[in-house]
Amino acid sequence: MSLGLAGLLCGLAAYGQSGFNPDSPSEPGVPPVPLVLQAVPSDGGRLSGGGRHVPGESVRVSASANSGFVFECWTDTEGKLLSSSSSFNFVKGTKPDTLVARFTYSPGSPSEPSDPSIVQYFTLSVVAGTGGTVSGGGRYQAGQSVRLSANCQTNFEFVQWTDAKGTVVSTQKDFTYTTKAESETLTAQFRFNPSAPSEPSDPVLSHNLYYEATEGGTVSGASRCREGESTYISAYPNTGYKFVRWWKDGEPYTELPSFSYTMGKADVHFRAEFVYCPDSPSEPSTPEDLKYAFYLMSVVGMPGTTVDYPVYMSTLDELRDMTFQLTFPVDLVPDMESVEMSPKAEGYTVSAVATSDTSYVFTLTGGRLSPGNARMFQFKVRVPETFPAGQSRQVKINQVSVTEPDGNHLTASTRNGRIYVFDQGDTNGDGVVNVSDKMNLITHVIEEETETFIPEVADMNGDGAYDVSDAMGVIEVVLEDENINK
Repeated sequence: MSLGLAGLLCGLAAYGQSGFNPDSPSEPGVPPVPLVLQAVPSDGGRLSGGGRHVPGESVRVSASANSGFVFECWTDTEGKLLSSSSSFNFVKGTKPDTLVARFTYSPGSPSEPSDPSIVQYFTLSVVAGTGGTVSGGGRYQAGQSVRLSANCQTNFEFVQWTDAKGTVVSTQKDFTYTTKAESETLTAQFRFNPSAPSEPSDPVLSHNLYYEATEGGTVSGASRCREGESTYISAYPNTGYKFVRWWKDGEPYTELPSFSYTMGKADVHFRAEFVYCPDSPSEPSTPEDLKYAFYLMSVVGMPGTTVDYPVYMSTLDELRDMTFQLTFPVDLVPDMESVEMSPKAEGYTVSAVATSDTSYVFTLTGGRLSPGNARMFQFKVRVPETFPAGQSRQVKINQVSVTEPDGNHLTASTRNGRIYVFDQGDTNGDGVVNVSDKMNLITHVIEEETETFIPEVADMNGDGAYDVSDAMGVIEVVLEDENINK
């Protein structure tokens, strides 16, 4: 086909969409039906306009190419051309529709010129290696200064921040980073450097404090504290964000950004919540879409086992239908038949459509989600026997659309998650099961401070408790490995 004929067909397709005017619009009261937008490849660009719409409604859909990609065209799922324009009006049919925005990877070729009236934001993801936690990720304009922070767990020391290519970005655990005109991932790396442990005869009743932050800020506080002792905990919002509240073990705790906490008799989890709040409220990606947030968690599994992977939602108002895409690593495949809804998500019907070997578009319809912060649903992910222990893989969430009770369609902020894999008995997470794991477990049992303790792989006999018998189980694994290697 000649280029002239191809251009003519693209123009006719675009005209047919933008000029369509049905003679028989849907009757009043007809319920809205889903319009799903997919990007191929999934990281090729950003899409808008999806959600649930009334049949006959003219919906403006748009596609913006990410750095290194060029927009090609819009098609249906069978590859039929719908429009060669990155933005066009699609008239909603009476059945669920799926539109595919196709992009071509073209490094060195600039993306289509963006509308200068639109302020672009890019995602800065921060990831912690074994031995620490990080904060400061979020959505920012290119060239913005963002404060990133890394906190070491006991007996670990900070090494460096690196980008996705492994290039060292900073050797300071707390530093100011200037964002680029593309989405980025920075990883904080830590090194195991244990100090001399206390004698077992001198037990210390102390517990761990775990911290996390939503996008838009950093946190600080002690990682372990003795019962009855106090520690000071603080949250610091980045530019364009403001602090909302602290959550403790999944429940609202305080709206003070800094407070003194007295350690109780168990480990605690604190989560600092930030919201996007730019100086100019008229900027396009604001306020409204930050009332809602999907976030994925970090879970631990062992080679040859199945893990439950949850999807959480934080919402300030009631929500109805929603769609989003999850992308998994190639060697960790989810079981879409095992989706289990939580009581928080009332009456939803869930469908999951594969858009590639690793990506699925989830559509939740017919239910309602009350305001709050809780698990939406979970499903099972199989970890192969051959998966290398001591490593982790990222699970991504994007292309989100949520529907409010009045039918208004918005996007939501997101946070990616990870799946960590360790061998049974690797209680300190260094990738090897040896005598140090036994000592680490015993230290935890007598309630002394440990550098890292991974409970998911420490219960060697499966009795639900951690005690000396589990430490003996670790030694049995070590001896068995030594006999195999002889």
